[in-house]
Amino acid sequence: MEQKHWQDWVTLLVGLWLIISPWALGAGAAEGAFGSLATWNFVLSGAAAAILAASALFAFRQWEEWLDLVVGLWLVISPWILGFSDTTMLLWNALLCGAVIAVMSGWTAMDAGREGTV
Repeated sequence: MEQKHWQDWVTLLVGLWLIISPWALGAGAAEGAFGSLATWNFVLSGAAAAILAASALFAFRQWEEWLDLVVGLWLVISPWILGFSDTTMLLWNALLCGAVIAVMSGWTAMDAGREGTV
């Protein structure tokens, strides 16, 4: 029995938001379309989260959730590692989106573990 998790839909939406967020928040225009590390970080992390969430919706594998958890945790620490923690809007975007992805994927992985889903 294939089990769909609503948390994967949330992660998919947050991933898609991350892809467009540099331009929606004005960060993409600051240093050219793909000029800043923050822009690359949001686009690549968002794409990874969205792809993992979408694949989990079609054929759930618990390891996908653990990879999404890593993406979420990366987003939470990335402002300090990549040096954009002084830009408030980008900082909060990374923190909130990372926290949502981490919580949603961790929740799904734990539920799947209790249900015995592999």
